[in-house]
Amino acid sequence: QVAIKIMSLEEGMSEELAANEILAMRDNRSPNIVTYLDSYLVGAELWLAMEFMDGGTLFDVLGAVYLEEGQIGAVCRE
Repeated sequence: QVAIKIMSLEEGMSEELAANEILAMRDNRSPNIVTYLDSYLVGAELWLAMEFMDGGTLFDVLGAVYLEEGQIGAVCRE
């Protein structure tokens, strides 16, 4: 299974910013970071194929509860 992150290039995101995000994900491999697989330009959207992580995003967790730095590290590790 993979996850697809869809980024609209029409909503103020510059091509340079999108390219920088792709390069950062491609060049920074870590067991603590979701693995970037590939990217595709689909119309005015950039589709990023990434490792699927069941359970939602860290952003979702941080929006629901307050966590200390050590707790955020533990969530990221798991």
